[in-house]
Formats: sequence, C-alpha cells, structure tokens
Amino acid sequence: MLGLKQIINENHKLMDKNYSNFCHAKDIHRHRWYYFKEGFSPLIVEEAIINSDLKKGDLIVDPFAGSGTTPLVSTLRGFEGVGFEINPFLAFVSRTKQSQVGSKEFKKYKDDVIKGIQKSQKSELEGISTFSGTGPKNKWLFNTEVIRAFEGGWQCTGNLSHNVRNLYKLILLASAMDNANAYKDGKCLRYKKDWENIKYSKFTFLDTFLEKVEVLKYDLENFPIPSPKAKIFQGDSREMLKKKNYKPFKLCITSPPYLNSFDYNDIYRPELFLGKFVKSNEELNRIRLETIRSHVQVNWSKPRKNDFGALYKQVMAELIAKNEILWNKKIPVMIQAYFEDMEKIFYQLKLNARKDASIWLIVSNSAYAGVQIPVDLILADIGSRVGWKLDEIIVLRHLRNSTQNARRWMEGEACSKRLRESIIIFKGHGK
Repeated sequence: MLGLKQIINENHKLMDKNYSNFCHAKDIHRHRWYYFKEGFSPLIVEEAIINSDLKKGDLIVDPFAGSGTTPLVSTLRGFEGVGFEINPFLAFVSRTKQSQVGSKEFKKYKDDVIKGIQKSQKSELEGISTFSGTGPKNKWLFNTEVIRAFEGGWQCTGNLSHNVRNLYKLILLASAMDNANAYKDGKCLRYKKDWENIKYSKFTFLDTFLEKVEVLKYDLENFPIPSPKAKIFQGDSREMLKKKNYKPFKLCITSPPYLNSFDYNDIYRPELFLGKFVKSNEELNRIRLETIRSHVQVNWSKPRKNDFGALYKQVMAELIAKNEILWNKKIPVMIQAYFEDMEKIFYQLKLNARKDASIWLIVSNSAYAGVQIPVDLILADIGSRVGWKLDEIIVLRHLRNSTQNARRWMEGEACSKRLRESIIIFKGHGK
C-alpha cells in the first residue's frame, strides 16, 4: 500500500481550482442551463481529453452522467459520447442541454408559456407532503402561487415540438427551484433564512422564467450543437454497461456517488415529482434501490464479496471496532456494498474499453466515527486488481470532516485532518 500512497499527487495544476464542483459550469454556455450542485467542472473533461490524446471518432463514456457535463463537452468537442444516468430527471437535463432548435422557433412559443404562467393552474402536488402550504406540514417547498404558476406553464408545453417542449420544461423546473423556500445543501433540502418572509409569487416566478429564456436563447444562437450528439441512456449503469450497445471507448471520465451516505435521488425529489418523472414514493424508491449502494436510506440487497485489498481490510477492522458509536449500524455493510458495486463498474468498463483507454474517476474520501475511509486508495487498489493500470491520484482539494464526525469522535490533530477529494487516473489495461 505504500506504493499507492507514493502515487498521490498533491502539487498538480488542478489542485484547489474548484474543479470538483459546479462553480465554473454555472457561467459556461449550455452547462449553465440547470444548476447541478454535485457536478464537476467541464474544465476537468477538457483536461482529460488533452491528456488522453483523443482523435476524431474516439468515444468518451460516463457511467454516472448526472446533468451531462461529460457528454456535453464530448459533443461540443466533436467526439462521440455515451452517458448513463439512473435518475430520469437528470437524464432529461443531460439530453436537453444538447438540444438544438432555431432561436425563432424557440421564441415563438414564449408568449404561450407566459400566458399559462399568468393564468396558472392547480397542481396535483398541492396538499401532498411538503410541496405546498396547503399540506399537513408547517414548512413547505413552494408557495401556492409558485407551484400553480409552474403548473400553468407546464401544461402549455404539451403541444410544442419535442425539442422546444423540453427546453421550456427545463426552464420551468429551474425557475421553480429558484423560487423554492429551500435549497440543496449536502444531503438535504435546507430552508432559506426567513423563508416565510421572502414572498415568492407568480410574479417572481415569471421574472425568473424570462431571465432564463434569454439565457437559453443566447446560447442556442451562439453555441449550436454539432452532430452527432452524445447518447444518454437512463438506467442502472451496473446493468447498462453490460449491454455493449456502443463501440469500445477511449476515455471514461466520471464521478460516482461519493461514499458519504448522501441519497442523491432523494435530493432531487422536488424535480422528479414536479416534472412527472415519478408519480409516487414507490416509483422514487425503485430508482433509489437501483443506485450505487452509497447510503443507508433504503433497504438494498446485502453485498456478498468482502475482499477488496489489504487497506480495505484494515479500515473495516477499525470501523467495526467502533460499531457501537456509529450513527447507523448499516454503515460497515454500506461501505462493503459500495466497493462491491464499484468493482463491477471497473470490470464492465474493462470489457468495453480499448486497450489504450483511460479512466478519470473523481471521488472523495469519507469518515465515520473518526475512522477515515481512503476511498481513492481503495478504489485504486480495486481497479488495479481488476486489470487497470494505475497512473496517478491527483488531489483536487481537501474537505473538512463533518462537524458531527470531527467533534464527537476525533481529537487533536485527527479532528483537523482533511479528507481528500481526488481524481484516480488509470491508463490502459490488460485483457
């Protein structure tokens, strides 16, 4: 394991540039169409492309496409692209960012959607859970005027052509979330300060909508999408990768769910229901059960394999020794399941890769009960055991331990020790 630690690069030019989050993408054309907090910068994809010596016709894949950063960069740079995403809303965002229609066609439907917003319409979500102020809770995500303005606009998109309809649906969803009483913060939706007094309304919703229409209009005119577009498949990447409905890839750049017990599908619950991607909690739970097992919020199937190298064994022994103080007793099994899932991903990628292919894998380490889980080193070990050739581990930044984890279980120097967020790079494999 000493060899793996020696391959960690903490002096790379990508270090401390905020490339592992969405802050750059929110100002980049087309990427900015929907704010995806968990996304990474398109500049990482650009760096990977340059580093991997890609040529015209080469394929780039992303098994965890999220809102489509990798597929979109692939398309804009003229390479073929394939992305897989389990969340139907995020798959929709990824596809829509690659939409191309004339600005005149896009503009001519604007007034129809505006009329729908102004007229408004009662939403089926009113009175359900925390979606509106007419529900049983003392907090709600959307004021009644906002959710009705959204629904009125949404209903007006039904007769539009496919590409134009999706563009307006994306704008409506983004406008709704900008006028929500809560925002995404880590693993939850956190209510804004003094949210009761912000007074979001039909008029604030319409103002947001009009601003976003102008952004999309500008990007459609000035940053057209070349052909062919990257293909986005909605489904479980562990299964979708087996179908081999694409040629061998030259580059994989992706960021799987972090091993931090965040349920990313639950965070996007508002959009999933607003956009009619799911109609019940049962449908949502089915999606949650088909994701990488990185959280304990659903009862997924138990893992079978428990051999992921010496470092994994050492860390798990430390963690199990502290089992009584873990905030959830399923955490050791979750960690085991996560690495089992990721081993399957490495294996399937190997079967679908060229021999000179590269993988750029963005991950973060985690900590439970004061035990740090070196996810990057363990995944580097697993990938190497599968047959991928480890090149280096680039540290992007150091993250703080969660306040609860650090203060409750860690003391002194251990409390202040940061968690690595890294890119694991593999170059080539032996079949």
